[in-house]
Amino acid sequence: MTRMVQPSCDNMNHRRTNSPVAHCPQCGRVVNDRINRGRCQEERHAEARRRQCEYCVDCGEHLIIRR
Repeated sequence: MTRMVQPSCDNMNHRRTNSPVAHCPQCGRVVNDRINRGRCQEERHAEARRRQCEYCVDCGEHLIIRR
């Protein structure tokens, strides 16, 4: 069941009833709990970092640490 939780960021995936990703790329919170992809390969994380995603949309891992 997908939860409609008050969003912690302005990413539109929080407002969608059936988001195409499991986790928000801006805050890392679960946006679609029906998608369960588990752990990712480091190659996918490197690609997401190049796209400047702060969190992985598949596993929710924090990718970019702001200084």
